[in-house]
Formats: sequence, structure tokens, C-alpha cells
Amino acid sequence: MSRHKIKGTRGTGRAAALTLAAVMTAVGPTAVYGAERPDDNLIDVEAPRPDYNADLSPSFAYSEEKWASLRDNVMEYGELADLIHEYNPTVRSNRSSYNDMRNSDLNDVYDSVMEDVRDIWDAADSAAANDDYITEASQNFSANSLAQQADDNYEDPEMEKLRYDQTEANLVYQAQQLMSTYEQAGYNMEYLQNTRNLLETQYNITQAQRNVGMATDTDVLNAQKSVQDQDASILSAQKSEDNVHRQLCLMLGWQADAQPEIRALPEPDLTRIDAMNPSADLAKAVANNYDVRYYDKMSQNVNTTEKKDSAIASRQNAEDTVARSLNSQYNTVITTRDSLNTAQTQLQLAQTNLNTAAAQLAVGTITQAEYQSVENSCLSAENAVRTAKLQLQLAMDGYDWILNGLTLS
Repeated sequence: MSRHKIKGTRGTGRAAALTLAAVMTAVGPTAVYGAERPDDNLIDVEAPRPDYNADLSPSFAYSEEKWASLRDNVMEYGELADLIHEYNPTVRSNRSSYNDMRNSDLNDVYDSVMEDVRDIWDAADSAAANDDYITEASQNFSANSLAQQADDNYEDPEMEKLRYDQTEANLVYQAQQLMSTYEQAGYNMEYLQNTRNLLETQYNITQAQRNVGMATDTDVLNAQKSVQDQDASILSAQKSEDNVHRQLCLMLGWQADAQPEIRALPEPDLTRIDAMNPSADLAKAVANNYDVRYYDKMSQNVNTTEKKDSAIASRQNAEDTVARSLNSQYNTVITTRDSLNTAQTQLQLAQTNLNTAAAQLAVGTITQAEYQSVENSCLSAENAVRTAKLQLQLAMDGYDWILNGLTLS
């Protein structure tokens, strides 16, 4: 590709900084979407946030049933990819940038930048005509730097689309993690509140013991402080839960203060693990990987042997990273499955202890406080199982993400 910096007539291209930002953005890959995912090359009208009272994307983007599901005030794990695709601000901005350039090639990108370079050169000439040599020097330096970047640019719209798809996939993966965190926060809040009830019972007992000389004022103050500390923990946990809620709403198109119904994650399907084989799956993961595909295209676009060798080396490093990531994620799946099995065994023991404690409470051989303590331990065991299930679901989904293009750290 022959490129030369030539001063010419005043152009009408986009501002130089905005042009370079559009053509040289490289952020990090897309999820596997259902068959009904709309074709970006057909959709020019962007969908607003998921408000069922607002107008949305063109009717042909999805089926009527799918639109009805996306328009409702319900946040579901299985819809995260489509919600991100339609309503996430970053994705919508990236799609707009891509739509502006999708019919261009590398020469078109170069010409667009050079129009802006010529504008700056013209401004430098005007400054020189007015004897403003400082401005002339500054603008010539900016123009020459921008022109050199245009010469060195290798990122065409196809590569830009890869990076935008990569960003979108990462956002879906983050939303999945946030949704899991939010559900886990609900379990944790229940446990924290139950623990507070136990501490309050113990505080009341300590007060009664002090009244009959079996405890000191210090004991009462310590028991009271335990309740207060637990209140602080509950408040902190609530703030964290609210923050995750806001992040999810903003990522998926709701207002920050919206209150959509957030559904629970699906139960993990353990049979999925039987189909996982890192050795057999590696070829698919490499072929789909966004970084590998990006560097493949880069090696075709660069115009020097040195840059081509660098692109090939980067591509090989990306492939090696995919292999490590796939194996690491598979090990995470297995480890998390084992943790779930252990948690379920511990829950069975905790439930047995709770049944025993209930029988003892009924005949008066243990106190209400002792029963509450056993009950709290059982709730902790239940939460450990719930958390392990969430983690296993994410681990298995993470493996699928790697198969379909992402490289997870």
C-alpha cells in the first residue's frame, strides 16, 4: 500500500483525534448468541434502555416473543447477552462507530485521517502567514505525528469489529459474574441477619445473667458490641449489594435506581462437564479466539517484515494463552464441582444436627439460644452449597466462553 503525506486542499473529514480514536481503538471478545441475534449490518436504529413503555429497535430485530421477554421488567441470566447487545451504552457506542466505518477498507481509513491532517497543515500555513511561528510549529508537529500514525495504522474495520465484539463478550461475562454476586449477596444477607438474631439473644441472656450476678457489666457491654458490630456488617453488606444492583441495571439498560425483578441463576447442569475435554476443544478455542483472529488479520495488513514478524509472534503468544486458559478453566470446573460435593456432604451433617437440636429443644434439654446456634450453622452450610452452585455455573460458562473466543485470566 503506497502512502504519502501530501499537503492538499482543505478537507471535510472528522476531527483528527476522533478519527484516530475510532480507527485505532483496541479493547478487549463476543459471546455465543442465540439464532435470533440481529445482524449488525442490517440494524441502523439503536434500541434504548429496556423500558417496556419506550420504543425499541426495529421490529425485525427479534421475534415478537423475544421482544416481549426483553421488554419486561425482569432480569434473567439467559437474557444477559441480548440485553448487553441491545442496551449497554458501550456496546451501542461501539456499534455506532463500526456502522460509520464498516464499508471502508484500510485505504479509506487512511484517506479519512489524512483529510484531517491536511486541515491541520492548512491551519499551520495560516499561522505562518500571520507570523505566528509558534502555532505553526505546534500544528505542523501535530499534523506530521498524525500522518505518521496514519501511515503505521493497520487496523481496518474488520479488526475494529473484532475488538468491539470482544468488548461485548467481556461485558456479558462481567454481567454474569455480577448477577451471581448479587444472588450470593442475598444469601449472605439472610445469614448475617440470622447471626444478628443469635447475637441479640445472647445479649439478652447476658443481661439476665448480670441481674443475678452470673455476668459482669463488661460481659454485657461486650455482648452489646457484638450486636452493634453485626449491624455494621449488615449495613456494609447492604451497601455492597446495592452497588452490584446499580451496576447490573446500568450495564443492561435500566436506570440506576430501577427495581427490576432479578431472577436466580439456573441450577448447574453437571452433565456439561462430561463433554469438556481441553485437548480436544483446543482447536475450536484457538479458531474462535478474538486475539488470535485479530493478529491473523494484523499480519495481513502491516507493511513491513518487522511488523509482520511481530504480529505472528503476538498471534503465537495468544494461541499459547488460549491453551493455558482452557486447561486452567477446566481445572477450575473440576475443583468447583468437588467443592460442591463437599459442601453438600457438610450440609447433610448440619441438617442432621439441626433435627437433633429441634428434638432436644422440644424436650427442654437445650436452650433456645443453643438451638439458634445450630440453626445458624445449618444456614451457613446451606449458603455454602448455594455459593458452590453459583461458582460452578460460572466456571462451566467460563469454559464455554473460552471455546467461543474469550481468553480468561
